[in-house]
Amino acid sequence: MVLFVLLLVSRISAEEVKTLKPITPATPAALSEVFFKTVPDSLEDLQEIEQKVISLTNSAIHSTVSVRVGDAQGSGVIIDNKAGYILTAAHVIGLAQKNATIILHDGRTLKGRTMGLNRGLDAGLVKLIEDDEIDITKLPAVPMGDISKLEPGEWVLATGHPNGYQPGRAPVVRLGRVVTRKKHLLQTDCTLIGGDSGGPLFNMKGEVVGIHSRIGPSTSWNFHIPVSAFQNDWEKLVSGDMWGAKPLGQNAVLGVNGVDSEQGCKVTGVTRGFPAEIAGLKAEDIIIQLNNQKITGIEQLAEVVQQYKPGQTVQVKLIRNKKTISLEVQLAARD
Repeated sequence: MVLFVLLLVSRISAEEVKTLKPITPATPAALSEVFFKTVPDSLEDLQEIEQKVISLTNSAIHSTVSVRVGDAQGSGVIIDNKAGYILTAAHVIGLAQKNATIILHDGRTLKGRTMGLNRGLDAGLVKLIEDDEIDITKLPAVPMGDISKLEPGEWVLATGHPNGYQPGRAPVVRLGRVVTRKKHLLQTDCTLIGGDSGGPLFNMKGEVVGIHSRIGPSTSWNFHIPVSAFQNDWEKLVSGDMWGAKPLGQNAVLGVNGVDSEQGCKVTGVTRGFPAEIAGLKAEDIIIQLNNQKITGIEQLAEVVQQYKPGQTVQVKLIRNKKTISLEVQLAARD
């Protein structure tokens, strides 16, 4: 267990905040035409895409961090190494003015403090606390992009910590394309897993264009918050404001990924440190009942879990190796 010293953070005036807003640098050189084709049509096209992805991987990995707040863990990205700002998802940090643990790509650990959050759009901000051993100003930071220029079919990179931070494993990189762009929502076909929440989505210029928000068993369930959600409300986020839907700490969480099966919900992954793992659930288990309610699939399982409060204990009946067993699980809060 990591012990934190409580720091009192005074609210910053809107006028002071404006001077701290990250400024996106000049747009990099234009992309090759291969990135605007519907599909690559030659080996040379594929090699060009590969080379570009390799060139972006280093900065993408080095700027991606693990974010831990209480029992919750997710990912984030450093976008300002002068002020120490990290973008993440609101449901990862839960509340403003809380201690956070930030783990860099190489395993080094820093202390952080949660700032503001827009629960309605799932946008959250964390600020690094100055450290005697690690110079924050030398940490790699990446710029935010212009979301209005992002088009369906555009190539993107997603990074994060699937299934939570694992010592010795750098942030994982996945390639995909934009499916749709709406005012407050991005959808891609990048493969994401629980633990990636809060991690960054990059365009092929190396700019952050989104933050992972909703993650499901199929790539069609994966949605990202456009960085415009942060850019438009930057002053409120830095000031520590909280607005939008109810506090996510009121929502219970089990901590599994799964897919629908004929018998119920087949577990495809268990998030480290969450109730399911603590209780002993494993990948390949098939959840068939929670308390007295029959489970018919992953979406219905999520709905059933939300009927309970954090801290409540439930009986999970499952099939493992063709045997039916029951496990007692104490649900946790998402903050």
